Amino acid sequence: MVRKEARIASSGLDLSSSDQSWVLSSLEHDQLVRAKKHFIPRRHLKGLELAVLWGLRIYLLFMMAVVIYQVWTAAR
Repeated sequence: MVRKEARIASSGLDLSSSDQSWVLSSLEHDQLVRAKKHFIPRRHLKGLELAVLWGLRIYLLFMMAVVIYQVWTAAR
């Protein structure tokens, strides 16, 4: 389907967004899956983004320990 879209684009046919949505809605399930399937590579994160994610991981581990401690003390 992607190749067909590339052929349509290279042939000079301009499809509006409503035409494209109509075409996608008329496809069968397996055709629609094939048309939408494309590889999305992993994003390379920068320093601040990595720091935020690691901070959230550490916070999650800390909060899990707090909840486990609270359940343990309430059960005693």
